[in-house]
Amino acid sequence: MSYVRTAASTWNAYKSGVIRPDSLTVVEDVYCSDYSESSGIDAYTTGGGAIWFNTRNLGSKGSAEKLNVATHELGHALGLGYNQTTDVMYMYTSTRTTLSANDKASYDAASILY
Repeated sequence: MSYVRTAASTWNAYKSGVIRPDSLTVVEDVYCSDYSESSGIDAYTTGGGAIWFNTRNLGSKGSAEKLNVATHELGHALGLGYNQTTDVMYMYTSTRTTLSANDKASYDAASILY
């Protein structure tokens, strides 16, 4: 889950304290789990706050791609949809690991709603 921690740091570098670990004073509203399935899906996020990582697909990915998937899925958990090809929130796995202006603008818009 180190990629999830790094992905959380990426989002928190933009908006400090948005993603925090479960503790006595912070209630978990998103959790991560693994599954293994032969499919074209690397990971997905449910409306209930679960992020599921497909270990079968991710096992063959490089570090940047794994971090992209974790950052992307946390973006969905924050309420973001898909963006352009140059963004973390693009619908396909890439090696992009930093937030683009579009990713940040999408987060700003989503944060007003939630």
